[in-house]
Amino acid sequence: MEIIRHELQRPSVFINEAKLSIDYVPPTLPHREEHLRKLTQLFRGVIEAPGHVSQKVLLVGDTGSGKTSVTKLFGKLLTEIAQGHGFNLVYIHVNARRERTEYMILNKILSALQTGIPLRGLSTQELLSIILEFIETNNLYLLITLDELGVFLKRCGEELLYLLSRTVDDQLNAQQRVSLIGISRSPLFGYILDPSTWSTLQKNLIQFNRYNSLQLRDILNYRVKEAVLDGAVPESTIDLITDIAGTSGDARYALSLLYHAGKAADEKGVLRILPEFVRSAKAFTTPEIRREVLLDLSLHQKFLLLAVCRLLKPSEDAYVKTGELEARYRLVCEENGQTPRAHTQIWTYVQDLVGLGILSSKLSGIGQRGKTTLIGLPDIPAVVLERELELQIEKKKVGGSR
Repeated sequence: MEIIRHELQRPSVFINEAKLSIDYVPPTLPHREEHLRKLTQLFRGVIEAPGHVSQKVLLVGDTGSGKTSVTKLFGKLLTEIAQGHGFNLVYIHVNARRERTEYMILNKILSALQTGIPLRGLSTQELLSIILEFIETNNLYLLITLDELGVFLKRCGEELLYLLSRTVDDQLNAQQRVSLIGISRSPLFGYILDPSTWSTLQKNLIQFNRYNSLQLRDILNYRVKEAVLDGAVPESTIDLITDIAGTSGDARYALSLLYHAGKAADEKGVLRILPEFVRSAKAFTTPEIRREVLLDLSLHQKFLLLAVCRLLKPSEDAYVKTGELEARYRLVCEENGQTPRAHTQIWTYVQDLVGLGILSSKLSGIGQRGKTTLIGLPDIPAVVLERELELQIEKKKVGGSR
């Protein structure tokens, strides 16, 4: 108790560290005003003639380019504007990487609607029917964002996207109550989508480019005012963060560096976030794979990743064969007292991790007998990822596996 009291009473460079969280959406998003303007233009008909038209939009861009923040802010503001126009619009943001199946996504939507209906034992089609009946009965309109849409389509296919985009196709002059925003790191090329859905999404595509160093500086300075003591962040610190994060153009990475540098300052009892603390933070964070992505993985996906790390770390090879990977995965399961998944499930894990950009894959080339899939780590050092996975696995074992 004394330790906890002492730590809570220590001074901190933060006035509100939550303002540096990836989940926080500020009221202003520097350098994304044009994207908000485009979204508003596309959804103008939804506001001016509720029920007569719905909309489908696709946002595309690299990690940390502001897609999720822009969409959440737009959803919040559009909800308020709809109330001013006399109708109820409900905005629901679903991370389709975290809600891993069609059932989980629909369950998330129903939970957000607070229907009070018991959901156990219902099929996907039944859940969708309940959603549509509930919003019709209560005269509601939905704006649903499916974040990480590309990952979801690769895992589950397009059926749910098709159903959500055509909720009233079988009814004459029915109210159009469901609009969709998809967020993806790629424009969904290569996915076999219904031609009408594909045409609409491609027509309503908003591209998010990476932030440049000057834009990252503006974002950092804005968040510093919200999160950190006045005068606690010298220009040299902002310079170093923008130099580091500027190569990726990733605002999340820049803010993560600032947060962890602030934590390092607190640990040292220093009320200034100095460049040296940024250098320490850089060793703790990597732009290629963020901790929140790893946290969303299942226990056995982490086992598989750990197996990749342990095969690649001591090797001069850039890739491992799937047979070698499966054998090492089984050893990791045994080490952790878990029953290995079947071959087909292991292959599904590999595909999911490739879709997330955590793993890379290619077919073996000339000079190798037969054809096999080779698995690699595209950017992050195996030793860094191994250390992080081991920490998360230990915590997950305590909390239960899935």
